[in-house]
Amino acid sequence: MTLSPFHPTNPKLQFAIDNTSISTFKDCPQKYFYSIICGWRSTGTAPPLVFGGAYHDCLERYDALLCSGLSPKDALRDTIRHAFSFEDFGDDERRTRSSLVRSLVWYADQYASDVLTTHTFANGRVGLEMSFSFELPWKVAGTNDSFIYSGHIDKLALYSGDLYAVERKHTVSSLGDQFFNRYTFSGQTCGYVYAGKVVFDVPVVGAIIEATQVATNYSRFGRVVVHRINSHLEEWLQDLNYWSRQLEYCATHQYWPRNTESCSKYNGCQFRKVCGKDPAVRELVLKSEFAVRHWNPLETRGD
Repeated sequence: MTLSPFHPTNPKLQFAIDNTSISTFKDCPQKYFYSIICGWRSTGTAPPLVFGGAYHDCLERYDALLCSGLSPKDALRDTIRHAFSFEDFGDDERRTRSSLVRSLVWYADQYASDVLTTHTFANGRVGLEMSFSFELPWKVAGTNDSFIYSGHIDKLALYSGDLYAVERKHTVSSLGDQFFNRYTFSGQTCGYVYAGKVVFDVPVVGAIIEATQVATNYSRFGRVVVHRINSHLEEWLQDLNYWSRQLEYCATHQYWPRNTESCSKYNGCQFRKVCGKDPAVRELVLKSEFAVRHWNPLETRGD
């Protein structure tokens, strides 16, 4: 049974946080309230999420089969069969079953002699789809309960003798500096490195952002290495403490201010229409145009 991320003293105080939660809160507390606290989501599933989930699942399967001793040819054949088990990806002409299969085949060819080696722990566990949670060094105000930080590492891999957390992304944008710079200072990478040290007891030194560009007629691949030293982790913890306290303040006072500077980011906030309505009718708009699907950082993946 998955535990609730909300504290028993306040059903709107999220004390089990992750990068998605904190990033949404920093973007706009009102957006955070609607999406994380209330669980409102746009109806249906966007093609990027459907395709991304399928591609991610297939790559994880491919890596697991290689680790089990299967040849790259046989592992790819099995993975392609698995790719046909997913339902339709929607009407995005770039994110199709054909482009999924093409990306898998080209990925296997691109990294046929891969310099990354999936890490295997001493107990035999393979470093794929690793969920983690750990207590943060500060308490929920007025309690003895620590804040908790959670996340999921796609893959732990050895590169040039060091361990890295591999974070897989797919995009329809070009794989240039503009794309990879999004993750250079991402708190997500610090979370991976910190978890490697305190949860998995392995010396993770950074993250490798592994991205696939999916287009109508081609797929391209790229990787960028992001290092994190102890001083980076200390800064990350200080920032996380600040933002979790801001979140706690909003939950305590039941006040979620709008950051109107974020309304037009990422092609427009999904709640922009809601916020434009009279506060008295916003709940009706949410109920008529959105569905409830709660985000829970404590849900685990893999084994």
